[in-house]
Amino acid sequence: MKLEDIKNITVLGAGAMGHGIAQLCAVAGYNVVMRDIEKKFVDDGLGKIKWSLDKLASKGKISADMVKASLDRITTTTDLKESVKNCDFMIEAIPEVLKLKQDTFKEVDSIAPKHAILATNTSALPITEIAAATKRPEKVVGMHFFNPPQMMRLVEVIYGAKTSKETAEITYNLAIKLGKEPVYCLKDIPGFLANRVMNPPGNFLAWLVSEKIFTPEEIDSTSHFKLGNPMGTFGLMDYVGLDVGYNVQKFFEQREPPYKVAPILEEKIKKKELGVKTGK
Repeated sequence: MKLEDIKNITVLGAGAMGHGIAQLCAVAGYNVVMRDIEKKFVDDGLGKIKWSLDKLASKGKISADMVKASLDRITTTTDLKESVKNCDFMIEAIPEVLKLKQDTFKEVDSIAPKHAILATNTSALPITEIAAATKRPEKVVGMHFFNPPQMMRLVEVIYGAKTSKETAEITYNLAIKLGKEPVYCLKDIPGFLANRVMNPPGNFLAWLVSEKIFTPEEIDSTSHFKLGNPMGTFGLMDYVGLDVGYNVQKFFEQREPPYKVAPILEEKIKKKELGVKTGK
């Protein structure tokens, strides 16, 4: 298969990452099916896509015709079989739970066309173990976007142990067509490249807060005003969702002792204070 053969893209998940990825694909000219487990989730995701496209149009970045054309290319559903039965390329953006992803890939593998590439947007979980749930591990690849995917330019393209060069190259070139700057991750290690760099320091800073050495405000002020980062460390955690980062942190804890998640993160998760998405 070649990049030019991709016409239909399925995005599994209509949440923060899924709806943004679906928007990118539609704007790039692909027919998109966006699927989630409940109608309220897909409706909410589609509403956010409309809002985002209208905002881009109001700033003169895209035309009103482009907004309409992009929305016309998007179909939503809660039916997994319907969502993948005609796909050429699937991008999974469901919660960061390994067993959930494996079960999903196993089911999709039994339905999707044999030529279809199955990509996961996981930020840390092993591509090799997700691919093992399918009968096409050579066509399973990591395609990790960053939040919000409409704005962040980096995309990691991650090889699993059996990912073919053709699959990885098509995924890399698709990322370019979506307006991104992809990088290859040739080794399937926990956290790949970016989260290998970003997550441990964030957890270290959370330990400093847990031990009452610094406050979140002091750390974010330093990160933003002194180091020049667009957002403070904890501000970014709040924006992305503490549960997303927490699942990655717990994976590191399980796979790479003596890594240990900071108590304040455990406390926030227990109280369901997840940041912007919960208002706390």
